[in-house]
Amino acid sequence: MNVFVSKILFVIVFASLVIAGLWLSVRVFFIAIPFIISYLLSKPLSRFTRWLHKKIKIPFGILTLLIVLLFVSSFIFLISFSVYQFAISLSGFSTHISSTIDSIQSLTSNLQDFEIDLPWLDQPLSLNDMLLQGYNLIFESLSSITNSVVDTLLSILKTIPIVLFFFFFLFISLYFFIKDQDRVNELLKKGYSKINSSFLVLLLKKTKETLFNYIKAQLILVSITFTISLIGLTILKIPFSPLIAFLIAFVDLIPMVGPAFVYMPWIGFTVLISEYSTSFGLLIAYLVTTLTRQIIEPKILSSKIGTHPLITIISMYTCYRIFGVIGFVLGAVLVMLGIITLQTYKELKAKDEHSTNC
Repeated sequence: MNVFVSKILFVIVFASLVIAGLWLSVRVFFIAIPFIISYLLSKPLSRFTRWLHKKIKIPFGILTLLIVLLFVSSFIFLISFSVYQFAISLSGFSTHISSTIDSIQSLTSNLQDFEIDLPWLDQPLSLNDMLLQGYNLIFESLSSITNSVVDTLLSILKTIPIVLFFFFFLFISLYFFIKDQDRVNELLKKGYSKINSSFLVLLLKKTKETLFNYIKAQLILVSITFTISLIGLTILKIPFSPLIAFLIAFVDLIPMVGPAFVYMPWIGFTVLISEYSTSFGLLIAYLVTTLTRQIIEPKILSSKIGTHPLITIISMYTCYRIFGVIGFVLGAVLVMLGIITLQTYKELKAKDEHSTNC
């Protein structure tokens, strides 16, 4: 009994330490994000700055400052332009939703006297009542979404000072990372050389390669979803096609959620309002998107890490309850890291056994 209790206590303590370490790692990671991003950006910008420094005789520090300022200006312009276009599309999309609601109201008012007489019902079933209930449900959902959007915008406005500080430190650190690239690389090499464990070295290498390939593959797949959806919606002359295609691609980026989350309710709605040509076109766009992904995904994810979806779902839900929305992504990444760690351990163990036998 004492042995059993000891094992239970060990599992509880170990799990608590893992969760605490994970929580601390996530907190530190988010604090260090501006410096991580600036270091990653400094790699290509440093090469370009050094190449330009050989062509024009300007002090390297001044040239670095000019490159960073040019990069910052371009970044601010792109963000401002994107936000402006998104605001225009969102405004027009809201107007389109209002007109759609008016169409639904007109449809229900024209069907007030239409009734369905079913033999197993005591009284005729009014189609108007059915549509009215559906309309109320849609209206409540849209109202909830609108309130959520407003609350989100207010939250974003409150975080503007934090965002400004974030980008301030990001660009300042970017300048020093570019200017002192050699010194930074030397410090990182010294720190990396202290890791003398072959397990950690191989684990870091495999993790870096796997995560990079996975993120690249997901971005390619999401780009394919966006492109096909945009082409299909444009051919169908759907208003605000870029905004809707972006929404479909964003939903596709969420683990365990696909384009069907947007397409299927939309197809059902167009069938309900008798827009059969639109529903058929949306069905074709959905099928083309899904089939293209099914064909391309195995080729892109050639080094896919196999694990049961249930494990991923459990990990995502657990991380969601602990860390919030970011836990959906973090849960999938943690499963991937766990599989990589196990594979690395087995690989090194096999090598050790082979060398021992030899």
